[in-house]
Amino acid sequence: MEIIIGRKGNQQTPITDPTVSREHCKVTMNGDGSFTIENLSDYGTKVDGRNIIRSSANLHSRIQLGNSFSATLVELIGNPAASQQNAGNQNASISQSVTNSFNNQSQPKPKEEVQTFNISHLKKVWEDYNNTNIEVAEKQRRINLTRTAFAILTMFTVPIAFFFQTPWAYLLTAIGILGNIYSFIGLKNAESPSERQRRQDAFDDAWVCPNPKCGHSLMAKNYKLLVRNFQACPYCKSKYVEK
Repeated sequence: MEIIIGRKGNQQTPITDPTVSREHCKVTMNGDGSFTIENLSDYGTKVDGRNIIRSSANLHSRIQLGNSFSATLVELIGNPAASQQNAGNQNASISQSVTNSFNNQSQPKPKEEVQTFNISHLKKVWEDYNNTNIEVAEKQRRINLTRTAFAILTMFTVPIAFFFQTPWAYLLTAIGILGNIYSFIGLKNAESPSERQRRQDAFDDAWVCPNPKCGHSLMAKNYKLLVRNFQACPYCKSKYVEK
């Protein structure tokens, strides 16, 4: 390691004395911890009061430059050995931290125990909901067919009764009118939108992961898909079984 001492040198203590050269002397650290000082200026360099061209020194040696500047070597350059030791300790600490972090990441994390939950109760939830949907749809289909049939009957019998005025024409017209009344009553008693919404909400509240700590809505559209494609909850990873 070499340090240039002067007004433009890289020593720790700044020098402003105009009689000191920009690069006045050079300090070299030897392998045994001692230092060698070499004069670079025409104005000369003194070490412990002696003019030198090249001389050994220690940290407590007093260096005189120019007409009035004087300082110990340790004041000019600090203690490079201690700085190197501190830097080495810091690098070792960083290296140890990196090693510890790598070791922590490399160590396998303990596997979390996978919980298992019975989903057989969801079969009844789905069947009740699905069967009700089928019943409502079938009832609506029958009402629509009856209403259409009697509407067609009334459409043909009313003109016949008007023109021919026969008993059977009046009878058919009466049957058509009664059929329309029946269809109207059936539509009135059909499931209302608010009832359908309440039934859907009840199903959504029950169609959830059986893990009480999860409770997310199940992604499967029906129980068959739940058993076939979703053997575990995508959120809490709980395993599903049928018992």
